Amino acid sequence: MGNLGAPEIILILLVILVLFGAKKIPELAQGLGKGIREFRKASRDIQDEIEHEVTKIDTEAKVQCYFCKASVSKDAKHCPSCGKSLEQPKCTKCGNTNLLGSRFCKECGQKLDE
Repeated sequence: MGNLGAPEIILILLVILVLFGAKKIPELAQGLGKGIREFRKASRDIQDEIEHEVTKIDTEAKVQCYFCKASVSKDAKHCPSCGKSLEQPKCTKCGNTNLLGSRFCKECGQKLDE
């Protein structure tokens, strides 16, 4: 059951020929072909769009965390791996901006908050 032999296929083709007529069958086949082409084009477009979004995310500006060396988005304020701040520390005494990872202010020598 489920296997189609030559007699069954011929019978199905004859029924289709009787139902639709000889002139209508090429039009039906043409419409079916166009539908399949449109479906393939739409699926290809969706696949291209997904690939474009993935490469856009991968090429997003990344920086390296000074403390744990993890790759972090450029706009991030804290490292998702170690949780430390990625903003350059400011001295509470003189207000000078210091390099990330500095423990003491380069201007006044004040110990920086971590």
